[in-house]
Amino acid sequence: MFTRFSPRVLFLTLALLPGTVATAQTTPAAPAKTATAALPQGVTFITEVEGIREYRLANGLRVLLFPDTSKTTFTLNVTYLVGSRFESYGETGMAHLLEHMLFKGTPTSGNILESLGKRGADFNGTTSEDRTNYFETMTNTGDNLTWAVRMEADRMANSKISGDDLKTEMTVVRNEFESGENNPFGLLYKEVRSVAFDWHNYGNTAIGNRSDVENVPVANLKAFYQRYYQPDNAVVTLAGNFGPAEALSLIAAEFGKIKKPSRTLPTLYTEEPAQDGERSVTVRRVGDQQILLTAYHMPSVRHPDMPALLVLDQILADEPAGRLYKALVQTKQATAIGSLTNSASDPGLMMYAAVLGKDDNAAPAQATLLATLENAGKTPFTEEDVARVRTRVISGYEQLLAKPESVGVTLSEYIAAGDWRLLFKLRDELDKVKPADVQRVAATYLKPTNRTLGVFVPTTQTDRVAITPAPSAEAVLKGYQGRAALAAGETIAPEPAALEARITREKVAGADVALLPKKTRGERVEFVLSLDFGNPDTARTGEDAAAFIAPLLTRGSQGLTRQQLNDRLEAIKTQLSVTGGATGATVRVSTDRKNLPEALTLVGKVLREPAFPEADFAEIKKSALDDLEAGRNEPQAVAGQALARAFMPAGAKRGDLGYVPSLDESIADTKAVTLAQVQDYYRKVWGAARAQVSVVGDFDPQTIRTALPNILGGFASGVPYRRVTLPLTTPKAQDIVLNVPDKANAVYVAQLNFPLRDDNPDYPALAVAMRVFGGGTDSRLFNRVRQKEGLSYGVGGSVSVSSEDEKANFTSYAIFNPGVTDKVAGAMREELQLALQKGFTAQEIEAAKSALLQEARVARSEDANIASGLASQLYLGRTYAFRAAFEERLKAVTPQMAQDVLKKYVNPSNLVVVRAGTFGK
Repeated sequence: MFTRFSPRVLFLTLALLPGTVATAQTTPAAPAKTATAALPQGVTFITEVEGIREYRLANGLRVLLFPDTSKTTFTLNVTYLVGSRFESYGETGMAHLLEHMLFKGTPTSGNILESLGKRGADFNGTTSEDRTNYFETMTNTGDNLTWAVRMEADRMANSKISGDDLKTEMTVVRNEFESGENNPFGLLYKEVRSVAFDWHNYGNTAIGNRSDVENVPVANLKAFYQRYYQPDNAVVTLAGNFGPAEALSLIAAEFGKIKKPSRTLPTLYTEEPAQDGERSVTVRRVGDQQILLTAYHMPSVRHPDMPALLVLDQILADEPAGRLYKALVQTKQATAIGSLTNSASDPGLMMYAAVLGKDDNAAPAQATLLATLENAGKTPFTEEDVARVRTRVISGYEQLLAKPESVGVTLSEYIAAGDWRLLFKLRDELDKVKPADVQRVAATYLKPTNRTLGVFVPTTQTDRVAITPAPSAEAVLKGYQGRAALAAGETIAPEPAALEARITREKVAGADVALLPKKTRGERVEFVLSLDFGNPDTARTGEDAAAFIAPLLTRGSQGLTRQQLNDRLEAIKTQLSVTGGATGATVRVSTDRKNLPEALTLVGKVLREPAFPEADFAEIKKSALDDLEAGRNEPQAVAGQALARAFMPAGAKRGDLGYVPSLDESIADTKAVTLAQVQDYYRKVWGAARAQVSVVGDFDPQTIRTALPNILGGFASGVPYRRVTLPLTTPKAQDIVLNVPDKANAVYVAQLNFPLRDDNPDYPALAVAMRVFGGGTDSRLFNRVRQKEGLSYGVGGSVSVSSEDEKANFTSYAIFNPGVTDKVAGAMREELQLALQKGFTAQEIEAAKSALLQEARVARSEDANIASGLASQLYLGRTYAFRAAFEERLKAVTPQMAQDVLKKYVNPSNLVVVRAGTFGK
C-alpha cells in the first residue's frame, strides 16, 4: 500500500520468494500432545515445523503461531488467497484497489489507518498476483494484541466499501499508478510481462490498467470482497511476543464468529502455452538510463527444478562473482545488473536486467547479456559455484528465522504458493543441488525461443520449452518434518530505564564503548563502530574524493579479494557495511556469538588494510555518474536539489563548505576525482580521532575488549579533528516551479529553518504538534490531502532538530498528478494556517503523544536500532536518561503548548516551496 517499486531493485539479486495461490490442501499431521492440550472449542491442531504451529478453525480459517518471548513486539499478518490473477475483464487493479479500501474501516473499527497511526504501529498492506496481505507490528502492551485481532476479524467481515470512499481512494491509487509511470524500469517491466504472457493473468501487473481503476463499479468491489475475503480463503499468522494459549483463544473467539461461507470459489484453469519464438518490446520515454530486460518462462515454485533454478539465478546475478556481473559490469558494458524472478504457483518468469548510461552503446551489452544467459547451459558449473550460493541462501534462511516478525510476513508468499512449509522444504532441497542440476535447468529454460526481449525472428524448426506440471503441495510435503526450531532469547522491556540498567559504559583502546549483552534468538549480535576525523579544511578540499572511500573498503583488502571477503562473510553468517565521507564513518556488523571474533577481525582488515582496486573505483565512479544523470529528469531529485540550493549559506561559492553544486557541477566534480586522490585522503585523514563502539546482543564483553585494540590501536588520523559546523540559513520565502518533461507524477516540497536544539524545553511540544499536523496516517495532512480529497498518494510533514547546534527545520511534501498542483499547494497551506490559528483538540494531542511513545518503543525493540542509538549517545555524552526525560516532557504536552510552539517556530510566510513536474505552459 505504501511501498513503491524501486529502480534500485536492478542492483540487487533478489531471492526467489514466490507470491502465489494454490488450492491444494495438506493432510493433517498427527497432533503433538503439547499442541493439542486444552484447545479452544472448534480449533484443530494441524501440524508443526520448527516452532511454527498450524491450527484450523471450524469456519476454515488457518492460524499459524510463531511465539518468541525475547521480542517485545508482535506481528499480526492476515493473508488472503486472492490477487490480481483473479480479476476479470475490465477489473484489472481491483484487488489492489480493494486492499486500499479496507483501510477505510468498518462501522465498529472506524478509520483503520488513523487507529493504526495512533497506536504507533508499523503496518502495511500489499497485493501481488496471487495474494493480498495486511500486517501490523506493535508492542504487546495494553490492549494492542486484542485490538489488532479484533480489528482484522472485523475488516474481514464488515468493511464498508462505500461509493464515497471509492471516489477518494481511486484517485490515490491512480496517483500511485502515475508515480510508477515515472519509473523507467517499472514501465519496461510491465511491458515485458504483458508480451511474455498471451493468456495468463500474470501478464498484468497488480497496479492494473488506469481506466479500470478509474471506472470499476463499487458493486464489483463489494462482490469481489464478499467472494474472497472469507475465513476459508485466509491464513492468520501471529509472530513475536504473545502467550500461545491466550492468543489462540483470542483468535478463535474473534475470527470464529464469522460463518463459513456457502459459496464455492471459482477454479482458475488458464494455462500459458509454450512460446514459439523470441519476442520483443521497446518502450520510448524521456529518461537518462538505458535498460535491457530479458525474461524466460519458468515452472512453478513447487516444481522439482526450483532449487536448481534458485542456485542458477544466484550464480548468474550475484555480485561480484556472478557471470552477468563479470561479463557486463566489470567489462564496463553496463553500470549494473540484477535479477527479478517471478516464481509463483503457476509458471512464472526468470528476468535479468542490465542498466547502461544514456550515451552507452547498448548493442554489445545486449549481445553479452543474451550470450551469457543462453550459453550458461553449455559452460560447466563448479561445486564451488553451487556451494557459495548454498551457503549464502541457507544463511539467509537462518537469519530470517531469527526474526519472527519477518517470518510472519514472508510466510504469505509461501502460503500463496500452496503451503507455508514450502519455505522450509525449499531450503532443505538446496542441500541436494549438484552442478549437473544447475547445468540441466540452464540448458532447459534459458533458450532464445523461450525469451522475451528482442524482435521476432522466424524459424523453420520449433524449439519449444514445455513446462511440466508441478506436484501438489500435499505431495511435495508428504512426510516432511523440518528442522529443530531456534532457541528464543530473553525479553528486556523497551523502556529507557530498563535498557539503561543493562548497559555498561567504558573506555577501550581510546574508544567510548557501550555494551548491552543479552540472550537473543539465534545468538545474534549487532555491532556499531563510529569514527570521527578530519576538519573543515580537509572537508573543503577533499569531500568529493572522500565519498569513494567507504564503498571501496569492502571491495577488497590486502591479501583478501572482494569475492574472498564476501565468501567469508557469508560463511560466518555476517553482514558488514561501511558508510562515511570526509569527516566520519560508521561500520555496522550483524553476526552471531560464535562468529563475532572473526567478524571483528574482518572489520579491522577492511578498515585498516584497503586494497583500493582500480577496476572497482572505475565501476563505482561510473555508477555514481549514471545515478546523477538519472536524476536530471526525475521530479523528486530535481525538486530536492532546488530546495537544497535555496538554503545555501548567503554568498557561498563553489569550493566553499555548504555550497550545493548544480547537477552539471556535481557531474564535473565526480568525473575529476582520481583514485590517487581517494587514497591520499584515506592515508592523511581517515582514522580514530574519536571513536564510539556499541554492541547489543548475545556476546561476551571480553570479546569486544580483546578485539578493539587490534582494530583501533595505532589507527590515528593524520590531521587535527574539528567538527564541521555550518550556519543556520533562513532564506526569503520563494515559490519555485520547475518543469520536468513527460512525467505523470509531480512533487511538492517545502521547508523553513529556525534555531532550536533537541534539549530545548519547546521541542517535545513541537514534536507532538508536527505528529498531529503531518506525521502519520492519522495526521491532518494525510486525512485531508489523501483520505478526503484523494489528491496525493504520499503526503506528510515533519521537524528535524539538531542535537548539537541551534538548527532545525520544518518540511512538508506531497506527490500528485500535475493537473491538481494548485489544489495540493492550497491544501498544504490551508492546513498549516488552520493548525496555527485554531490549534489542536485534546483528543488529537493525546493520540499523537501515544503514537510517538509507542513508535519509540517499537524502535527500541530492535537490537540494531538500540546499537545505533547507543553509538549516538556516546558521541553526545548522553545516556537513556536524556530520552526518559524527553518522554516525560512529551507526556505533559497540552493542546495550548503545541499550538504555542508551532506559532513560535513555524511561520508560513518564510516557507520556500518547490514544485517539480510536467506542468505544461
